[in-house]
Amino acid sequence: MLEVIAYVVPSALVILLGAYVYVEAQRRKVIEEKKKAIILRVASIKNNFKVAMNRLVEQQILTIKQHESIYRIANNFFIFQPVTTKSIDFCEYSLNNIISVMPNGGPDSLHFEFIQEKISLFVCVLPVAANAYNGHFYRKALPKLISQLVEAKEEIYKIESDLSPVKSPIMVASQAA
Repeated sequence: MLEVIAYVVPSALVILLGAYVYVEAQRRKVIEEKKKAIILRVASIKNNFKVAMNRLVEQQILTIKQHESIYRIANNFFIFQPVTTKSIDFCEYSLNNIISVMPNGGPDSLHFEFIQEKISLFVCVLPVAANAYNGHFYRKALPKLISQLVEAKEEIYKIESDLSPVKSPIMVASQAA
């Protein structure tokens, strides 16, 4: 009886140890895959932002220095913030928001100086030091700065709509005839 126990117990222990090692290796593999997916998503978000900013440089809306300053927003996002799915979503939302509210219109635009002025103001109030790109900046200050760009873009649209000729019903009727 003791002989059977002496053979079965060590065999069971070896099997249990092997199973534990296998399960633990699979768990680590899943964790590593999740980390890689997060890293790839963050890199993709940053790359999309950089490409959009490069397009603005090509259109001469941004200067190289302004591009570098604005790109710091993306580059420094996770320095003083945890990397979680919630913070990644917020980063993507914020960067996409910046892209969408950037005034457009190249040097040939009627409002080019106005656009340059608003972008310069935006860039001037961005932090210079990396430690200023903290959670407070991204949650409080950046949305206010984005809203200023939205107001500038709305102002441009208002000016353009005020300048566009309004057709009176008489003009429309005479053109139809």
